[in-house]
Amino acid sequence: MAEERRWTDLSAGEEFAGYRIERTLGRGGMGILYLAVEPGLERRVALKLIAPEAAADEVFLRRFAEESRIAASIEHPNVVPIYAAGEEDGVPYLAMRYVSGPDLGRRLAREGRLAPRAAADLIAQVANGLDAIHAAGLVHRDVKPANVLLSGATEEDHAYITDFGVARNVATESGLTQTGRFVGTLDYVAPEQVSGGQVDARADVYALGCLLYKLLTGEVPFPRDGEAAKLYAHLNDPPPAPSLLAPQSSMALDDVVVRAMSKEPGDRYPSAGDLGRAAVAALSGERPTLPERTVATGAAATRESPQAGMSDLDPPRGREKPDTRRRRLTSIAVAAVGAAMAAAVLAFAIGGGEDERGGGGDEGGGERAALESRDARERPAPDPAPQTLTRPELIAKADAICERSKQRYLEVRDAESEYTTDVPYAEALVRFAKSRVRGLRDLRPPPPLAGSFRRYVEAQEWVLATDRQALAAARRGDAAGVEAARDRRDAQDALREGLAREIGFDVCSMRQG
Repeated sequence: MAEERRWTDLSAGEEFAGYRIERTLGRGGMGILYLAVEPGLERRVALKLIAPEAAADEVFLRRFAEESRIAASIEHPNVVPIYAAGEEDGVPYLAMRYVSGPDLGRRLAREGRLAPRAAADLIAQVANGLDAIHAAGLVHRDVKPANVLLSGATEEDHAYITDFGVARNVATESGLTQTGRFVGTLDYVAPEQVSGGQVDARADVYALGCLLYKLLTGEVPFPRDGEAAKLYAHLNDPPPAPSLLAPQSSMALDDVVVRAMSKEPGDRYPSAGDLGRAAVAALSGERPTLPERTVATGAAATRESPQAGMSDLDPPRGREKPDTRRRRLTSIAVAAVGAAMAAAVLAFAIGGGEDERGGGGDEGGGERAALESRDARERPAPDPAPQTLTRPELIAKADAICERSKQRYLEVRDAESEYTTDVPYAEALVRFAKSRVRGLRDLRPPPPLAGSFRRYVEAQEWVLATDRQALAAARRGDAAGVEAARDRRDAQDALREGLAREIGFDVCSMRQG
């Protein structure tokens, strides 16, 4: 008991490794943080003591020593500097710069959510800090509001990324430690961390996309009940667009969040800095001036490795007929979803973890503008306070939304363009899918249909997400990427139609409805 008190209950005036304790700053799964004074310099530091159960692992201790050395070498204005690292009475510790301001989690608790410009500026700062961490060969692995410290006036906050408690060199490891502990925070964890795949710097890009969504909406991307449901959502559910939940959020940031949270690491921004620059540029209606590139080195360097799931379903050589391909993909997708669910539940069962969504182009301008104008005229204005609908009312309103979307689609439908890099065509599909999702989200179903209707809307959000991925690939001139995105969309046709029939929809139960 005395040894346990030695590190968990240090009082003001006590010393640890020569540092004089002032007070406790916080506690977490990996240890405890104190405000202390450095001997000789009389400098205030944040002193982090690592939990003895983690320190008992020899592999952890070796990693801790190596990564502390690397982390201490990082000098960047958006990374909290590490002054010293060591071990005292069998307890590893880190001494870091003390930042007197609140963390980003506390600011969100006070304000609810941030204005788009403030959110983009903070994300850009955090992204720059992450680039420095990745360039040193480390992956942070736990990017979340509590690990972003703020200093300065509220209007001009300076952001520091901190807490390397779970950051580690990732040459061979994934999201699960050798002892079965899950590394990361469930609301911000990348799919490859959940599935046990290889982890590189793009896992932090995914988490940064989740953080941007949180700043814009005040909610985590997948607010599910229970850890297993959250893990499943990260593996399978389409990235959510912030503007659907927070209308004041700029729609220009939707594509940034959706790309950052792509299930496939290769579909995300290659570096955190690219994400940050894209967010800032999107609000100005511009493109980033710097070309995209990865900056990670060593074990954090990006690597291409296939991930299990629907995104691996590349079509064989020689194009199949669409109906044949849809049937094949649907059957494989059902199996993939089941396997992913099993992986998510397994990761939760053996792990732990704390419980703490690109730019534009003007192709097809005149025709597109005319279509957008007509869409805006024909789209019914949402009710100021949506009322709960009866089942017949829900069916009538949803089918009307699907009918409008279907007619717009039929006007531009071109079988030859479906799987090519035809940018105006891809833009039209995104526009129609976005309009459909927004219209459906405005409807309030009767309680008995709430679960089925929610799942149907999520299936339509998946269509929007894959159409956005196809558009991004079309803009890159990546025909294979367009086809892969379309295949992912087509693989869920049967599921989406089944959900629609379960509710009783007519038009919405048809393909392209």
